[in-house]
Amino acid sequence: MSSELFDKYKLSFHKGDLIFTEGELGSEMFIIQSGKVRIFKNIDGYDQTLTVLEKGDFFGEMSILEGMPRSASAEAEEDCDLIKINSANFVAMIKSNIEIAIRIMRKLSLRLREANVQIEKLMHASTEMLSMTEQAGKAKSKKETQEVPAYLVSTMSGKTFPITKSESYVGRVDRVTGAVPDIDLSDEDPKRFMSRRHAKIVKTDTGYSLVEEIGTVNGTFLNNQRLATGSPVPLKTGDTLTFANITLTFYQAVNE
Repeated sequence: MSSELFDKYKLSFHKGDLIFTEGELGSEMFIIQSGKVRIFKNIDGYDQTLTVLEKGDFFGEMSILEGMPRSASAEAEEDCDLIKINSANFVAMIKSNIEIAIRIMRKLSLRLREANVQIEKLMHASTEMLSMTEQAGKAKSKKETQEVPAYLVSTMSGKTFPITKSESYVGRVDRVTGAVPDIDLSDEDPKRFMSRRHAKIVKTDTGYSLVEEIGTVNGTFLNNQRLATGSPVPLKTGDTLTFANITLTFYQAVNE
């Protein structure tokens, strides 16, 4: 496509504008030329963010490839410019430029990898929940119950994140490599403010310490005090840990 044709099919949206709705029929896909777009689904009456896409990303391709209704909704996360591509234009682009086809296949492969990571997380969560339920049934006998030595509790969602390793990395899923940190806060950070490998919690003979990783952006805070990169700071039960804008509370088992 020439720049003139790109201009012809360019659409502009303001922050909060709905681009399309889950369940509606569509015959176009979109490429983000500038700004950000939020993809979300309505689950049990609540809008759940699936991902936030940026310049160069594309979305809505399933309607072109499958002819099925939209599987999710899309809205402008901020003011954005999009290129709208219908079925005829899509076929013409693929025929005229094999590089476009390769880029689309790479993106689809990456999204499949991300979906596999999410499935694996759900399977682990299901297994963990079953294990916690079984342990709760034995709560009358503390000797029979193996407690988690330490854990974090999200201020926003109330979700618990066990700390089970001597070095537990805190961050979010790397969308490129598929790497998942020990304490994965991806669901707590849909706008990706925190770093993929933001900090780590280290277990020592005397307790636990928090260390900010080199290259971390948006800061790491303990009880509202910003940490210096690479310097371990001791943790105690009730401490408030903030990674970028994600806040959690640290708890340590009494017998630790």
